[in-house]
Amino acid sequence: MFWVFGLVALTDSVAQPRDTLTTEQLLERRGGSFAARLRPSRYLALDVNPTLGGFRRYRFFEGDEIRFKARGQKFRETLYEVTDSTFVVLMANEVMNRDEPVAFRLGEVQKIYVDRRIPFITAAGRLLPIAGGVYLLSSVVNNNFRAQSVLPVAGGMAVAGVIFNRLSSPRMRINNNHRLKVLRTY
Repeated sequence: MFWVFGLVALTDSVAQPRDTLTTEQLLERRGGSFAARLRPSRYLALDVNPTLGGFRRYRFFEGDEIRFKARGQKFRETLYEVTDSTFVVLMANEVMNRDEPVAFRLGEVQKIYVDRRIPFITAAGRLLPIAGGVYLLSSVVNNNFRAQSVLPVAGGMAVAGVIFNRLSSPRMRINNNHRLKVLRTY
């Protein structure tokens, strides 16, 4: 009987949470755009004004991953710091075995790669080419490729997958309609 009371007392003391985090600590832990809500900071803004559709702004805060093309190379790095006319990313230096900051001017950036999550379209962009290949392969194995209607269906699935993938992962060339600028939170 005493062991039951001891077990209840033991689980009661273990089940109590440790210190509760404040709202500021939770936002700081999440990083990126959440940390920018705590203190004034700068961020990169890509303003897109396409010929079809409406205005859209993509925001890149410190700590966010940014994919871009500059100086003839593609980069996929974490945004480390944003100043008035430049931004800094940390790049791995394999010789020194550490991360080193590399600054880019806004004028050096040629393209920005953006990931948009469009329901069903993003998933279909990855699955339709695979489904078209499996459909073509199964027709070859089962029917020795006698059905003439297999190629248009498999090809249509693959082409639709490529189109959907381009819709959900656009490449924005920096020009008059796609402007990269530095903005500030208050």
